[in-house]
Amino acid sequence: MRVRVTPFGEPLTGHSAPVAGVAIHPGGELIATSDDTGLIRYSTGVEMSGSPYTMTLSFHPDGHLLASGGEDGAVRLWDLAGSPVGEPLKGHDDVVTAVAFHPDGHLLASASWDHSIRLWDPVTRMPVGDPLTGHTGRVTELAFHPAGHLLATAAKDGMVRLWDAGTAQPLGDPVPGEGIAFLGGQLVIIGVDRLARVDGQVITPEPVSWLAGCGDLLAAASWDDSISLYDLSATPLAQLTGHTGVIQALALSRSLMVSVDDLGEVRRWRVDGLPAAEPPDPVATLRRSLVTLQHTHAVARRVRDDLHRRLEERDGLVRRLTARVEELENRMTSAVIARRLTGHDAPVHGVAFHPRGHLLATADKAVRLWDPVTRDQIGDPLPGGPAVAFHPGGHLLAASCADHTVRLWDPETRRFFGEPLTGHLATITSVAFHPSGDTLATASDDGTVRVWDTVSGRQLSEQPGFFAVFAGEDLVVDALAACGHLVASAVPGGEVRLRNLRTGAILELIGHTADVRAVAFDAVGELLATAGDDRTVKIWDTISGAELSSFTGHTSAVNGAAFHPDGHLLATTSDDCTTRLWPTRLGGDAGPAEWAGA
Repeated sequence: MRVRVTPFGEPLTGHSAPVAGVAIHPGGELIATSDDTGLIRYSTGVEMSGSPYTMTLSFHPDGHLLASGGEDGAVRLWDLAGSPVGEPLKGHDDVVTAVAFHPDGHLLASASWDHSIRLWDPVTRMPVGDPLTGHTGRVTELAFHPAGHLLATAAKDGMVRLWDAGTAQPLGDPVPGEGIAFLGGQLVIIGVDRLARVDGQVITPEPVSWLAGCGDLLAAASWDDSISLYDLSATPLAQLTGHTGVIQALALSRSLMVSVDDLGEVRRWRVDGLPAAEPPDPVATLRRSLVTLQHTHAVARRVRDDLHRRLEERDGLVRRLTARVEELENRMTSAVIARRLTGHDAPVHGVAFHPRGHLLATADKAVRLWDPVTRDQIGDPLPGGPAVAFHPGGHLLAASCADHTVRLWDPETRRFFGEPLTGHLATITSVAFHPSGDTLATASDDGTVRVWDTVSGRQLSEQPGFFAVFAGEDLVVDALAACGHLVASAVPGGEVRLRNLRTGAILELIGHTADVRAVAFDAVGELLATAGDDRTVKIWDTISGAELSSFTGHTSAVNGAAFHPDGHLLATTSDDCTTRLWPTRLGGDAGPAEWAGA
């Protein structure tokens, strides 16, 4: 076979980061590339934003779809206009390293660092069967046999595995190898020495970093950033140079080869001399069409049956929830609204529900624990206040103290945990646990925000600020409350600003007539409670910014607010030395349940 490969046009530009993924459209000329920033580009100039670090691309055999995968573990489908097709396919728990369509297009395979391979139906975008497991390392490559009956995978465990593409069952024992490709229908394996072999025969005399096969032609990228082409005779057919960066990936068709590198360069090569492709066997084509039709029909039946089952389950859930809500409403409306308890004799500031909802902590110069159902105080007061917060696991309660320290208590045994957290020089204004519970953030009137290790009590960091909360994993300074990607802060005069960290959008909640002191989200971030110097408690919809409820009853400024974990109650504390419970799902007409002195 006499093959001639020549550079084709100037290198494509547009990427400013290492290019990790490349695919050639079945039609021949259209090229798709992706880089470490998540940018995906068609050679027509169309751009779209995929997963961060989009490292793999594959065109559907009929050319109407492009699949991509990357760092966020999702597989995305795109049309040729660059628009997403449906929602991302989610199932992997780690980076998606490879995607490939079955030769007849009825399956899409994806491989991941989570050690698994998944099969998807590109029409319904549903998973097909269970994940393929067996690798003990990150799966890095996969390839379908040209006839479609086999799927080969390679992983960082140093093994290559074969799977039946129809049953998704493993075939034979794994064999050593670090990379794969198909050449003339035979499996090419890169060994630990980085030499490519077919049935033990060395195809590439030099170590290679990447393979791409098409029919009887194999392209291999070498460690010296050159590219060589081979056939089954193991005779080099061509050797190409030109890249100044490290070659990251290759794509090969019968008329075109594309190579990309870590400098963002995309080079095209014209391939001439390959024999014309044999016309497809009409019987085999019909058989593949029949298999695809049968598969699609079976998937449709499964989807239908699954929808029926889910509808029945949801009907039952709706009935149970309706009964539960009616029970709660009856309990709330029939309960004594003003059961007075003695307790706090000073303005109450801190308030927090236990994650399980069976305890409520309130604080002025001391911390008191209450049963939210019976409204009885549990045990004697604990030293501490006015700022309090429960650990996400519920086994610790953090409370600020008058000596500017923070103490950690076991709320069940009421025993002090570890040594006091010392360092602040003025009143501590807020305490907040990281969602993992490993760290605690404290803020003080001394103008500092400090982060502590909750186990050792060691201070980990310090920065300027007067309040601190955790928005997901991130510490946000000078905000009053956060839930996931939503952060709320108060503006002098009564305005509250709600910021979406993902989109940057800001909602201005205007309704209070004086400064806001208390802000709290419900557990899922759908509701926001605000209160302050105007003695009014308001509840807002965090999506629309609409005011949902407005409660009055406190006779002095409101200092703190906290939602019950299931969202049906809101607790507020005030300078009037009371804590009040408001039934959030009944609006303002139901009236509060007041704990006078709580």
